[in-house]
Amino acid sequence: MDVFEEDLTCPICCCLFDDPRVLPCSHNFCKKCLEDILEENRTAFHKLPFKCPTCRKEISTALNFMQINYVLRAIVEKYNQLKVTPKMSLCKKHTSQPLNIFCSTDLRLICGFCVTMPEHKGHTFWSIEEACQQEKKAFVVLSCQLTSWHATDVKSCLERLDTGKKEVLQLVSKDAERVAEYFNRLIQTLEQKKNEILSDFETMKLVIMQTYDPEINKLNKVLEEHASALHIINSFTETADSFTFLLKMQDMREKLTRIQEVTLPSHGDTGAHHLMKSFDTKQWDNVKLKDIDKLAAPHEQCVFQFTKQKYSWVFWSFVFCASLFMILMMMEFFNISGLAKSSLNIWRSIFLNSELTDYMGRCWSELENFSLLFYDYFQESKLIVLNHVAEFVCYYRL
Repeated sequence: MDVFEEDLTCPICCCLFDDPRVLPCSHNFCKKCLEDILEENRTAFHKLPFKCPTCRKEISTALNFMQINYVLRAIVEKYNQLKVTPKMSLCKKHTSQPLNIFCSTDLRLICGFCVTMPEHKGHTFWSIEEACQQEKKAFVVLSCQLTSWHATDVKSCLERLDTGKKEVLQLVSKDAERVAEYFNRLIQTLEQKKNEILSDFETMKLVIMQTYDPEINKLNKVLEEHASALHIINSFTETADSFTFLLKMQDMREKLTRIQEVTLPSHGDTGAHHLMKSFDTKQWDNVKLKDIDKLAAPHEQCVFQFTKQKYSWVFWSFVFCASLFMILMMMEFFNISGLAKSSLNIWRSIFLNSELTDYMGRCWSELENFSLLFYDYFQESKLIVLNHVAEFVCYYRL
């Protein structure tokens, strides 16, 4: 049909011929298209001759030069009628076979080949016209059924479903919010526990530095003393003055004495290093979510192992330090220096007039001096002992 339509198309407007006219050169055009060309030629600055739009042959515009092509007009009219007529549907099972029979048993259109098939054996068949009349009657029945259908029930059910969907979505949203809140709390707890454990590590670093730095500084000073002593030895060859030589010898002996008095710390003093080796984060793999805040920090594990191995030593060390602390506090409270001096003076006055005055006086003087020296010693070492006690308590609390 499309190829046939090309032969019925005007070359000027590219549409189907409308009142086709044939020129002396045998080319066909729409009447209106030719009239438009003539009108353009008349309105030109000077009158132009008319030429065929196809072959460009000059044609005289005398009367009746545009003859009606009746044959072409009839063909175009027939073509338009065929084009308006709907196409007959074809059978899907049998290609190119039109659906021209109606099976009243199956209530469907079929082709001639379908009638011979086993699935339509014994069925009743109608023509298209008869089937259309019967189906129009059925259409009335179906229309009544459709209008009597309870659409309100469906609408109410639809509203219930929409309401139920909204309620369920709200419940799911609330559950999602609770889950998000739970995990946010869990994350917050984890962050708090992480910061706590990392803070414990920083505290342990400070304790370790306070433990090792004094020993390191002491040994560095010893090395400096040793280097200074070696420098003195090397400078002996350059010393000619006897007095300077003796001073250097005295200085060297003092340095050598200080070097020899230094005791190196034993390997057992670094026991915390061996305890820390046993710490492993894999021990947290079996911890439940609700017990995350109960995770054992490294210092807790180390203290537990240490007390498990050396419980008695820790206990008695703590008792000793506490007792020593109490004694120092009592000595400070009663001021043993003034008490001892007043007591010694009283007893000395009693025996002042006896025959043992000189002997007892010397004894009491020695005892008084010893007491004062004892008090001065504890006064100087009190702060040192308190610092050690504080470090001890802080370490075992960590």
